[in-house]
Amino acid sequence: MSMTFVQLPYFAFKPGSVNELSRRIVVSKGKSFEPAGEIHFTTIKQDASINGWEFLEGTFKDSVHLIDEESILGTRNRDENQTFNFELMRVSKSTAVAVALSHLGLDPYKATGIGIVAVEGPSKGNLTTSDVIVRVNGQDVFTDKDLIVQIRKFKPGDLIKLDVEQIDGSDLREISIQLGSREDDPSVAFLGISPQTRLEDNNDMPVNVLVNTGRIGGNSAGLALTLAVLDVLTPGELTGGLQIATTGTIDLEGNIGPIGGVEQKTITAREAGMDLFLVPENSFDKAIKHAGEMRIEGVSDLDDALQVLAQLGGNGDSLQLPKY
Repeated sequence: MSMTFVQLPYFAFKPGSVNELSRRIVVSKGKSFEPAGEIHFTTIKQDASINGWEFLEGTFKDSVHLIDEESILGTRNRDENQTFNFELMRVSKSTAVAVALSHLGLDPYKATGIGIVAVEGPSKGNLTTSDVIVRVNGQDVFTDKDLIVQIRKFKPGDLIKLDVEQIDGSDLREISIQLGSREDDPSVAFLGISPQTRLEDNNDMPVNVLVNTGRIGGNSAGLALTLAVLDVLTPGELTGGLQIATTGTIDLEGNIGPIGGVEQKTITAREAGMDLFLVPENSFDKAIKHAGEMRIEGVSDLDDALQVLAQLGGNGDSLQLPKY
């Protein structure tokens, strides 16, 4: 049988494309500014079904990375994997917008109570992971820190009253719980939950931003999306007029996380003529091998990235929203 028709259980990752972001940022409320330079995110081309010749190509070419099907899909089928990657992009976009707005001094989310990740001890049978605590003995609590402050006012054995509602805000009720004591320090009161602050969108904002990434999945554009939102929302030139490509996830604290396919993305950025490629710090050694004359910088968080851009003539160290 010809190797052309033998389908092998591997994914082949190859250099893909760079995608400019400013035109994908939609500011439906507030001012926007057209940049001179541009932030791009990089993609890789993913061949989900390869034949024998393509397998051999991947074995010998540095620009092609082969990964076995099971490592990519896990328990998902191919359609489920595509849906999963679209969901990663959706979360990545909302996180990137939140990080950008937070950097500009806004509060994209508001704390509205304490959700419950796990229940044990005194709370078992009284609280569930569907509950949210909103008051302790009549005192409003909005964050997990608020709850800890209130609980520290009591001693083991004290009876406290909690106002509790469902996650969606329904079924407000009052319950009483007798506090236990911590195993590691019996003198400290113990409620018996793992708390997590409930965050909701803050609709009272001077700006509203949407990001249109089309049919592109994954979460490795987080850093690029954050920088592009900052660039569009603020006057001046974040990029110093340069063409910047980036890759890297970003979390709500602005930390930049690892990504796959950095070799292929570096080649993509280099061939597209980018002036600078920002990569996660722990991907720098792999990326620099394929950079050629293109400048590469490894960054660990948003502040690092903004500092690099400032050093190249951008205004990353002085970004401000216009006055509204």
